Amino acid sequence: MGELLKVENLNVYYGSIHAIKDISFHVNEGEIVTMIGANGAGKTTTMHAISGL
Repeated sequence: MGELLKVENLNVYYGSIHAIKDISFHVNEGEIVTMIGANGAGKTTTMHAISGL
């Protein structure tokens, strides 16, 4: 099975605030993946950055 998604060194800034710092991961075909974390941890920001929103 192949790699469906690869994220390397993702960084997101809101002005001078470094909101997401150097996140890297990959998702392989057939895997089920979830993102968990506290409110304000950056889950939605990460997904928006990956999807280009």
